[in-house]
Amino acid sequence: MKADTSGGPSRGASVKSTVTRILILITIGLICAATSRASQEVYRDRLIVRLAPKPGGPTKMIAGRSGRPNFDRITAQYQVAKVQQVIAPQSAPPKKRPVAEHFGLFDFVVVTVPSGVDPDALRLALANSPDVIDVTFDPIVHAYGETVTPNDPYFATEQYALHNTGTQPSYHPGTAGADIHMEEGWQYTTGDSSTVLGIIDTGIDFGHPEFNGRHWFKAVEVFDETDNDSNGFVDDALGWNFANNNNSPQDDNGHGTHVAGIAAATGNNGIGIAGMNWACQIMPVKVLAADGTGSTANVAAGIIYAVNEGAQVISMSLGRPGSPDPVESLAVCYAESLGVVVVVAMGNDNLGTPHYPAAYDSVIAVGATDPDDDRAAPFCFSPTSGSNWGPWIDVCAPGDNVWSTYPTIHGSYTNLCGTSMATPHVAGLVSLILGLRHGYPADSVSRLIRLTADDQVGRPTEDTPGFDVYHGYGRINAGRALRALAVAFPPVITAPASVATTEGDTLRFAISATDSNFTAPALSGSPLLNATLADSAEGAAVFTFRPDYSQAGVYNVTFIASDGALADTAVTTITVANGCQCPCHADPQCDGSTDVIDVIKTIGVAFRGEAAVFDTDCFPNPGGRTDFDCSGVTDVIDVVNIIGVAFRGQVPNFCNPCSL
Repeated sequence: MKADTSGGPSRGASVKSTVTRILILITIGLICAATSRASQEVYRDRLIVRLAPKPGGPTKMIAGRSGRPNFDRITAQYQVAKVQQVIAPQSAPPKKRPVAEHFGLFDFVVVTVPSGVDPDALRLALANSPDVIDVTFDPIVHAYGETVTPNDPYFATEQYALHNTGTQPSYHPGTAGADIHMEEGWQYTTGDSSTVLGIIDTGIDFGHPEFNGRHWFKAVEVFDETDNDSNGFVDDALGWNFANNNNSPQDDNGHGTHVAGIAAATGNNGIGIAGMNWACQIMPVKVLAADGTGSTANVAAGIIYAVNEGAQVISMSLGRPGSPDPVESLAVCYAESLGVVVVVAMGNDNLGTPHYPAAYDSVIAVGATDPDDDRAAPFCFSPTSGSNWGPWIDVCAPGDNVWSTYPTIHGSYTNLCGTSMATPHVAGLVSLILGLRHGYPADSVSRLIRLTADDQVGRPTEDTPGFDVYHGYGRINAGRALRALAVAFPPVITAPASVATTEGDTLRFAISATDSNFTAPALSGSPLLNATLADSAEGAAVFTFRPDYSQAGVYNVTFIASDGALADTAVTTITVANGCQCPCHADPQCDGSTDVIDVIKTIGVAFRGEAAVFDTDCFPNPGGRTDFDCSGVTDVIDVVNIIGVAFRGQVPNFCNPCSL
C-alpha cells in the first residue's frame, strides 16, 4: 500500500476479489517522478489466506496451527515457520467482537513463504485446500507524496491551504481565496480533546513540539512487557507498529509526521504551523516501513486496530492500483459498521483507474488541488504526475506544495505534494465536525462535507457544475461546514398552496424541504385523511390521496419539515368534488359482485326509510344512490329494481338516468 495524497478504496468493489499486496509508496524527493503504477505489485513471500469458517467460534492460532487439519498439514509440509492472524479475536473489545466475527475478520492469516520454497506452488496447494476460501499474494501499498527542502515555517507565508492571500506559498504563490476557509471555521471550534484521530501511515515523530500533549495514550497499558489489556498487542500504550510488529510507531520516514501535522498540529502556540484541529488526540498506527511501502494485510490490521482502540476518524494517505482485496475491504466495512469515518487519498498517477482503498464505497475519497484551486496536475515532483480521478472521488482539498511538520532530525518542517497532503485536510475537518457535534453519524458527516464543498472552482473543462470525476462535489469548505453545524437555521418547506381532485380519483403532488444545516429534514402531514406521505429522496416526499365517496369537501393539510430542533410548516388546501363510481354501488360488501347479502342490506336500509350506503368500506357516499327511479327517495320501487338486477346477476347502474 502506498501513502496517498489522494483518495481511498474503490467504490462498490466486491469483497471476494484477489488478495494482493499493496505497495505503499511514499515518493521522496524526485524519486517517484515519472513512472505511473498502473499494475499491481505484490510481496511474493507473503500470502494472505482466508480460511473457511470453523465450527465452534472464531479462529485462534495456537503455535502456528489453525485447527484446520488440511491447512495445517500443508503448512507443515512446506515447512512454513510463520502463520500470523491479520487480527486476533482478543484484540477486539467485547462489544465489537461480534461485528468483527460477522465480517469473518478473524479467518484471515498471513503465511510467510519459507526461503527456497516456490511461492506459486505453496499458493496453489493452499488454494486447493478445502480449509481455504481464498489465497493471494499480499499487495504492496505506497505512500502518496514527495519530499523537498523545507522553507520558513509561518502560517501567513506558507499555509495557503487554510487561508490563501494570493502570496503563498512563498515558492509558488497562488490565487487569493483558493483555500478551505479555515479561519472562518475556527470561529466555531478549534477541536475537542475527546476526539481520536487515527493516522495510518509511517508513524509520527513523538518528539516534534507541534504534538506536545496531543498523543493518544492508553492508560491501562504500562511498559512492562505485558499485554495488560489482553488485546494481543504488548505495551501498545502509544499505538502499534505493524510494519515491524512492535509497540513503537515512531516515524522513520517523515510522511506520517507531515500528514499528522496538516490534520492536527497544535495551533496558536507561537511556533511552526497550525493544523486543522488543535485539540484532538492523535493515534499513530504504523503500517508503512521506512521506505514508504507496506502490505495490504497490515493496512487492514491497522484499520481494525484503530477502530477497536477508539478512533472516530481514520486518515490514510496511501494506496495501490489493482483490484479490491478481501481482508482490506472487510476492514473498511468493519469501520463503517461501527460509525468510524475513513478518509483515503485518490493517488498521484494522473489516472482514471481505481486505486484502493480509495475506491471502496464507504470511504471518503480525496483528490488534490493546487494553490489556484485547479486539480493538481502535475504535482511539484514530476511532470507526469497528477491527482487521480474517477467516479469514486468524493471531494478534493489542497495537496500541492503543502507546508507541514517533519521529523525534527530533518528540520522540523517541509513542503510535500500529493493527494497524501489533501487527505488530512479532510480528515482534520471530520475530526472538527465530530468534536463540535458528538455522535454525529458517519453518513451525515460525509454528506455535510460534500454539500458544503465549493463547486466550479477549478478548470472549467474539469470542474463542471455539480459532481464531476475530477473534483467530486468540490473543494472542501471548512468554514461553511462548521457554520452549518454551529449555527441553528430552520428548514424551509415547499408545498402547493391549493390543489383539486374528484372523489375516486388519485391525487399526487410533491413536497420538499431544504436545510442550510445540510441535514435532511423529516417530513410529516396533518391531518393525512386516508392519504400517504412517502419519502422519495433526502428532504423530499410524495403525498398520495384517493378520496372515497364520502369525502367531497375542502380540506386544509398542514405539512411539517423538522430537523429535530427547528421546524417549518406549509398549508395545502385540497378541494374534493363529488364523483360517481358505478360498478360498486350495489355492492355494500365491496366484494366485487352484487349478491343476496347486498340485497338484504339494501332492503333493510330501504324499509327503514334511510338512504342506502352501499359502499361503507369502498366508496361510501350517502345521499340517494339507491334512488333507482330518481323520485328523490329510496322506496319499494327502487328495492324491486335492485332485487331484479341482483338476481339477474347484473350490477345496477345507479348513475343513470340520475346524474349524482
